[in-house]
Amino acid sequence: MENQVVIITGGSRGIGYGIAKCFAGKGASLIIADLDEAAAKRAAQELNGLGAVNSVGITCDVVDRTQVQEMVGKTVALFGRIDVLVNNAGICPFVEFMDLTPEVWQRTLDVNLTGPFHCTQLVARKMVERGKGGRIIFITSLAENVSSSSQVDYGASKGGLRMLMVGSSIPLARHGITCNAIAPGMIVTPMTAHHWLKPENQAFAQERIPVGRLGTPEDIGKVAVFLASPEAEYVTGVTIRVDGGHQAPCR
Repeated sequence: MENQVVIITGGSRGIGYGIAKCFAGKGASLIIADLDEAAAKRAAQELNGLGAVNSVGITCDVVDRTQVQEMVGKTVALFGRIDVLVNNAGICPFVEFMDLTPEVWQRTLDVNLTGPFHCTQLVARKMVERGKGGRIIFITSLAENVSSSSQVDYGASKGGLRMLMVGSSIPLARHGITCNAIAPGMIVTPMTAHHWLKPENQAFAQERIPVGRLGTPEDIGKVAVFLASPEAEYVTGVTIRVDGGHQAPCR
């Protein structure tokens, strides 16, 4: 696991940063790709202090294929290869269906689905050229299977992302490249803490989640590290729910 070169999109905060911290603990070299270049560079510096090796932060809008090409090129120029891609960047506008505009719908699909397509295809080409295999991990959501009236665009994009993972896993498997997804449940991040740390919401989570607690970004990161490890070489084309059993009970 040491010396892996790992690209994490949207890795400067939240779940992406939690994933990065787990890879840093294994001595990986991290490319933190984010719209916010300053945040990406700051995160990379922090991660180097947590065990990562020569990590860098770069700006990249995953919707822009040219920027993705540049990100891939910079990574190969710096490290000579890409071992792992984590498609984490995503948005969730929370707009009620009847108020959902075509512009918001398209932006959600562009970021959550088309962006990962660009990243997966361009990184996979480099992995195939190198001939040493690789790991591609997609961060989906429980919304790949369930939705709500304010997450119609988000659920559609995450359901599509799951099928992008499944479809790409088939041709890439013969090259030793695995494609898998992680579907997070209720995860506390700096962005969601104000909501989930309210006493009433914590009580709801403790009642609704069988393990009795909310998740952390590191809970997602630990599974990502496993999927990137040699132990997961025969695992491809699947989604692992990391939700504390939230979707297990029939209600």
